[in-house]
Amino acid sequence: MQIEEMNLFAKLSQIRKSVEVVQTDKAGYGYRYVTDEALLAKITGGMTKYHVSLVPQIVPGTTHIDKYHYEKLKKGKSGTPDIIEPQNEILVDAEMIYSWVNNDNPDDRIDVPWVMVGQQADASQAFGSALTYSMRYFLLKFFAVATPDDDPDNWRTKQREAEAAEEKELADAIIREFDMEFRGWLASHPDKRDEAVAFFKGFEKSGNYQNITDPRLAAKLRSDFEDKFNRKTEE
Repeated sequence: MQIEEMNLFAKLSQIRKSVEVVQTDKAGYGYRYVTDEALLAKITGGMTKYHVSLVPQIVPGTTHIDKYHYEKLKKGKSGTPDIIEPQNEILVDAEMIYSWVNNDNPDDRIDVPWVMVGQQADASQAFGSALTYSMRYFLLKFFAVATPDDDPDNWRTKQREAEAAEEKELADAIIREFDMEFRGWLASHPDKRDEAVAFFKGFEKSGNYQNITDPRLAAKLRSDFEDKFNRKTEE
């Protein structure tokens, strides 16, 4: 399917695949975090490729600018007492809406309610900080981006292992149901055992369908067996 023919959900899904994991690349204030540059470089590249725009909007009438006073304990140098320092900052908060827009069909859009909060000594800095952090965490959470400290390849390995375990569980459930059906069928058609085993080898090399771990393959085996044997028997 051409990009122009994809709906917005399909396009965002493709962008998410390209940003499913971003390694934390900067440290400060006791934390490690993902810089805007690393995150946006991947996302904006995907937005350009799939013809998607993101429009941030502050909900009119929801912006609050308040003075925020608190005290900060400053440890005194050796032999001197601690000092209590008054702090005066500005707190800015507002409700927001982030709108994803399909550039190939602007009526195809998704509006996501969000919020921004910023705190700095200067009102304009507090506003800028609020917008920056709001955008960063919106993108991280919307795309469910993992930000591991270690090698992203390790994270992907763990993700694939989890996905494989989940798929095997689904496959096992399908195979258990099929096994009961097959045993009942075989009791009525013992002369067709070899034919059934030959059929199973088309899905699993040894012919043992219990080894199938892909739920799609397990579902297909069950459906194809029904078509080949049960319906044929009924005819």
